[in-house]
Amino acid sequence: MAKVFTLLIALAGLVIIAFGGCVRPAAPLQQISPIEPAIMSANPIGSASATNSCTPFLPRSPTPTATFTPILSPTATPTSAPIPASPASPRPVRTSPAPPSTLPEDQESQPHPTDDQGSLHPHPFYGMEFVPTKDFETVRGLGIEVIGQTFAHDGSPASWKAQLDLAEDAGLRVIAWLWPQGWTWEGDQWVIDEQARSFLETVAGNEALFAVYVFNEPYWQECWGCGYTTSQQQKLYSQIKAIRNVPIFSAVDSMRFWTDYSPETAFADGICDYCATWYYPVTQDGFDQDELRARIAADLSTARQRAPKSKIVWYMQAFAGAESGYRVPTANEMEEIARIVYEAGVDGAMWYVWSFNSLYNDTLCRHPELFATVRKIYEETVLLH
Repeated sequence: MAKVFTLLIALAGLVIIAFGGCVRPAAPLQQISPIEPAIMSANPIGSASATNSCTPFLPRSPTPTATFTPILSPTATPTSAPIPASPASPRPVRTSPAPPSTLPEDQESQPHPTDDQGSLHPHPFYGMEFVPTKDFETVRGLGIEVIGQTFAHDGSPASWKAQLDLAEDAGLRVIAWLWPQGWTWEGDQWVIDEQARSFLETVAGNEALFAVYVFNEPYWQECWGCGYTTSQQQKLYSQIKAIRNVPIFSAVDSMRFWTDYSPETAFADGICDYCATWYYPVTQDGFDQDELRARIAADLSTARQRAPKSKIVWYMQAFAGAESGYRVPTANEMEEIARIVYEAGVDGAMWYVWSFNSLYNDTLCRHPELFATVRKIYEETVLLH
């Protein structure tokens, strides 16, 4: 009888392990986006209300404090006309990152060049996408400086400020994504609703704000020809800056691909201050370092030539998706990814992704055995660039 009882206890323990933590359903298709709006609306990621954290608390270890400087708007050169309905070449496979900044209280309403703003901070920043509030101390202890979080559109100035205050207390800067977004294209102009205006007024100048997240894959928008032109994005950029001159972050996707795709989607300044791109090199078939190097070189070359005032951010893979074939990188693969990315000369990089309610079946927060590697990369790679 005692043996049966012991066996039942062991089986119960296995069930708890199997279904505990942040188990995720399988990821969707090969073209994985840094964010999936339909899922976000139902399950906010990295917001103050999120409860999907799956990591044990780790004692916070000392982390050097970075000095951030503001980035204001670059001068834009608008383009116009619709996006073609069909691609000229295959759309690239994706990855993910994010950015920081402290702005003064009196923001001027017109865009200004950033040449004299100085460097972002002493080294390219180190970030993590979608970190719930309860994991702030853990990720800060890993050397993370910047995080991505969603902010509820139906929130209040008090709730938005409280969310940023928690990040500041943990020593983190936030890429703040209002969701659902409060701006829509109405055929010939952008309409920014009152709640979004209130959000911009509230977060501007907050010590914890790194940037306001404005777009996820603006050129794509779920189908060919459904995205926004460079000119349309520049118009929204200017309208937001006219409300408050906050740093603007967008997950643009491949700068080289969209520049080659059409003159109307050619990358340019005046879209975003921090512009993210990606490539996920780790699959069940192996680790494609050569393709990672080629993608990052192509995007950085295009960005430096066409948008010299924009800061370029790279999303580094830290997730798995059963249907897509992606897997979580090993410790050695993470070190090599980070080395390639930071040596290429990015302005910052972010691990994608810490946690996600339903898009991926495995994410970094479920792998405490990799936490020491994340910290090691900060100390031995990030701080040296």
